[in-house]
Amino acid sequence: MNEKEFEIILKTGESFFVEFKEKVNNTLAKEIVSFANSQGGRIFIGVTDSGKIKGINITNKLKSQVYDIARNCEPSIEIELIEYKNKILIINIPEGNKKPYSCKQGFFIRNGPNSQKLSRDE
Repeated sequence: MNEKEFEIILKTGESFFVEFKEKVNNTLAKEIVSFANSQGGRIFIGVTDSGKIKGINITNKLKSQVYDIARNCEPSIEIELIEYKNKILIINIPEGNKKPYSCKQGFFIRNGPNSQKLSRDE
């Protein structure tokens, strides 16, 4: 990703394919699941909901934590981690081919810039 593309994403804001998170927290699993159950997307960790760059300390421990969250989904979700300028961690989540995916909080799907909870039948 180049700087121009990154700036466009920040200006456009959260969308069907983009989610911003200031840090890794307990809602990350539902966001990963919602993208896998939809058409895929990217989560930018180190960016506020309003698109302001806060940055995050990217360590091997942080990366392992993110991979563990994705692996603990049911079924496990394959993700790709990309470091942007050593202060933003981008999680690429492809559209899943073993839908539906769930996490401890349940089933989710992306609806515009939000993740919506679903029942298994939905």
